Amino acid sequence: MIQKNYNRQGLAMAHIAIALSAFSDGAVQAAIELPAGAIVVGGSALVTTAFDAETTATLKVGDADDDDRYSGTPLDVSAAGSKPLVPTGYVMPEKGDVIVTYASTGAAATEGELLLVIEYIEANKSEWTQG
Repeated sequence: MIQKNYNRQGLAMAHIAIALSAFSDGAVQAAIELPAGAIVVGGSALVTTAFDAETTATLKVGDADDDDRYSGTPLDVSAAGSKPLVPTGYVMPEKGDVIVTYASTGAAATEGELLLVIEYIEANKSEWTQG
């Protein structure tokens, strides 16, 4: 028999605007801090200004242990539009950062901007009960 869980919580969302200039001191940057127990359930990289590298421009979204945990494969940020993240069900064992890694080939990009949106819940958290 299934034991019902009457605990409920709202979906938490975090977002940050990231411009090409954010990578001027390195291709790997901490973007959003998540609490211990966080489970990413959705999100996207909304490219508002294409990263205009000559050949390719990509972004990986992950964490300290797996640099593409939430993107699966590198996201193409050379064109404007929404690039969905790939939730994995991973539970953050302790507070940690969502890491973004930018890469390009050919002549370097001169512009690019995106809005990174992370949707998550927290394991064992209850804000109210239902039932």
